[in-house]
Amino acid sequence: MLRPIIEITKEMREVFSHYELTKKELKRTEELIDKIENQKITISVIGQFKRGKSMLVNSILGDKILPIGIVPVTAVVTTIEYGEKAATVRFDNGIIKEIPFEDMAEYINEQSNTDNHLGVRQVAVYSPSDFLQGGITLVDTPGVGSVHQKNTDEAYAFVKESDAVIFMLSVDSPINQIEVEFLKNAKEFASKFYFVVNKIDTIDNDDLNDYMAYCTDLIKRLMDVDNIQIFAVSAKKNIGVEELKAAVRHDCETTVREIIEQSAGLKMKDIGASALSQIMLYRTTLQMTGKQFEFTFDELSKTFDDLRKEAEDYCEHFRSNPKMLEAKLNDIKNKLSYEVSRLFRIDYYYDISSVDFYRGGKVDEEGRRDLREDFMKAVNDIFSELENTIKSVFMFKEENTFTVTQRIYDVNKLTRRLIRLRTELERTPKEQAAIDANRKPEFKPVNCD
Repeated sequence: MLRPIIEITKEMREVFSHYELTKKELKRTEELIDKIENQKITISVIGQFKRGKSMLVNSILGDKILPIGIVPVTAVVTTIEYGEKAATVRFDNGIIKEIPFEDMAEYINEQSNTDNHLGVRQVAVYSPSDFLQGGITLVDTPGVGSVHQKNTDEAYAFVKESDAVIFMLSVDSPINQIEVEFLKNAKEFASKFYFVVNKIDTIDNDDLNDYMAYCTDLIKRLMDVDNIQIFAVSAKKNIGVEELKAAVRHDCETTVREIIEQSAGLKMKDIGASALSQIMLYRTTLQMTGKQFEFTFDELSKTFDDLRKEAEDYCEHFRSNPKMLEAKLNDIKNKLSYEVSRLFRIDYYYDISSVDFYRGGKVDEEGRRDLREDFMKAVNDIFSELENTIKSVFMFKEENTFTVTQRIYDVNKLTRRLIRLRTELERTPKEQAAIDANRKPEFKPVNCD
């Protein structure tokens, strides 16, 4: 039978605790264990911009907590938990600031905090709404697909933190490719979905029925399921919202552990892939001869130099263009990933994600922002992380042969355990049943005395 996900997750925590290489994966795993043990569920409201996400959150909570408007409003992720009314802002630099509740829009609102120039990482809101009792965290995310690419990146990033998703659609436009891609990404990390069709007060019943049938059929095919939960609502007029709330509350009261554990299993696959990439690099480097190591490290150093020169030339031309610099940084990650894979003969991946060059930088004599220093720091940080991993192996290779051999043995053992655990995570109940059926029975010796 399938092992409980908490057992697999704790075993992976123990695996990650052996090496500094997997400290990031260890932290993510510990956070998942805390969620499972304390049944903390994160429900994110996600979707394309102007679908009415913030208004729906306000309607669910029965209070006008979040700012709403005619243009894209939400600029940063906003979490809402149960408690006395309060709000805090967490900035990128780690500072946490408590703010008056009525000032919250200055940090959340796209018009007040354009492209998140204030450097807000997240806004945490506390509300006495009954809906939030029992460990629910409701999350309002920026909309995808607007001209503000930063908002799209923030929404995609937070999907990884979600256990359940309220996926917003609206009757004023059909499901588009942006929403399809976003949904595909979300199903890799969240285990429970509630689909909401908003703005039903703007069309007649016949058109609504046609739209709901179209959405239901398309979503079932996209999700590869036979049934979905879909709700027709008007967040503005509070129509249909109680049915959505009742469904969510029912699941949180009856199947919350199952939802969180299934979500944790999806997330552990991603964590495991990241860890394996680091461990495989470490293992391959340890097994190199001295000459192989020197040659490979020299080649990698040349790659660093070439990419650094390329980056310096590039940022001379685009010193004031944050989007071009962000794209170039991801291009450098791709090139470095290719070189590592070629030199070490392993699969090695970098996250291709948003890097914020929208704020900071110096202002030149013409009044333009000069982002060269920020960009080159980000480039050098990528090189330094990889270089430090290689150098840490080099230090061990300087020790005696027995120590190196033992370390290779330990890393090989660690790799086998991690691969086994990832395979176990990906196994379906049907596949596990077949394994159990074919497993030979264990015979224990019987003491006849």
